[in-house]
Amino acid sequence: MTLGLGVVLHAFTHAYGTLLVPLYLLIQKDLNLPGTSGASLIVTIYGLVYCIGSFPAGVFADGRNRKALLGIGLIGNAAAIMLMGFTRQYEMILGLAVVAGIFGTLFHPAANALMPEHYPKSPGMTIGLLGIGSGVGFFVGPQYAGWRAQSGHWQLWHVADWQRPCVEMGLGGIVFGLLFLLIAREVRDRVSVRVSQPSGQWSLLRPRVLAIAATLAFRDFAGVATLTLSSVYLQKAHHYTVEQTGFVVGTMMLLSSIANPFAVYFTPGRRRLPALAVVLVMGGAILMLVPFVKVRFALLVLAAFQTCQMASYAISDSGMLERVAPSVRGRVVGLFLSVAGTFASLSPWAMGAWTDLLKERALEPLAYVPLFVTLGVMMIVAASSAPLIARLGRGTPGISAMSEVMPGTMEMLG
Repeated sequence: MTLGLGVVLHAFTHAYGTLLVPLYLLIQKDLNLPGTSGASLIVTIYGLVYCIGSFPAGVFADGRNRKALLGIGLIGNAAAIMLMGFTRQYEMILGLAVVAGIFGTLFHPAANALMPEHYPKSPGMTIGLLGIGSGVGFFVGPQYAGWRAQSGHWQLWHVADWQRPCVEMGLGGIVFGLLFLLIAREVRDRVSVRVSQPSGQWSLLRPRVLAIAATLAFRDFAGVATLTLSSVYLQKAHHYTVEQTGFVVGTMMLLSSIANPFAVYFTPGRRRLPALAVVLVMGGAILMLVPFVKVRFALLVLAAFQTCQMASYAISDSGMLERVAPSVRGRVVGLFLSVAGTFASLSPWAMGAWTDLLKERALEPLAYVPLFVTLGVMMIVAASSAPLIARLGRGTPGISAMSEVMPGTMEMLG
């Protein structure tokens, strides 16, 4: 039950991170901003705070009630998103993005530590199942935003079209956060670890995690950047409506909801890290094709890229967490996100600024070739992370990172 609730909570978290992506041009017009970069800066600030705070959140999660952190984090995140729907002051919206990021940062360190500890025999597969939520969230966020911004009709307190999905999704997250606090469970008889570092393991792991984060940061940047770039590309170069853009940006993430568990299931043991390198290189090569294909095939190409992209998250997260003890998993996830995620969080603003520089050329599909190629190359560079993950070694007693069983039954998961 806790894992299932965690999947839904994961979906809410990533839905909030992508909710505004198809709405950039509406926000720019409504708030009289000078360019797309002003609208994308809202998502950038949310992501920066979300990731910068991940390591302190990880230290916090390793010694405290992680179920409570997850529920409180969602409620605070959702409340800030909902309040964005009731203000037209740009500075206030940026401030609420900071608040949303502070609460959102609690999710990954707490969830990636709590869920595998419920299933100690198969921590990698647990991460794969939890990853279903990311695909669902990335799908629902843009889809719902585009649909409700264009098709919704209620006008309470003069809410603008782009604000309507913020209010509705925010309210839904608050309700679910309360249910999570009531139903989810911490691990029974859990010993509090606090900030102590068992057997000096953390001091040994820290430089290795930093090295992994420095390489996978290129993948994370490319993945987050593609959401913003695709939105601007479709609306400016191909004149897509907000609803059409939301459909494409959301749908291209749909396959990733099943890619995560399958990617982990079919890459046990020694297959894990070679598979990571393969999907990263494939994803980069596919992404470079986007501006060259006809727009009616753009969704297929983007969906193929995101399937590789999200599968790589499940594989790399599983590979790392299989190699470290449960007592430091929160810190490992937190430090990784603080480095890789912070760099990636700059990408919405970077893509908005880059496309603003195109000016009139932004109406030409081939003007986007340098952007998509740059992001594709970054994916390929990230493949160098595989041998660095291998160096983490075996961290969890009784579990070999190189020989995790393929869990065919729920009994094996238990």
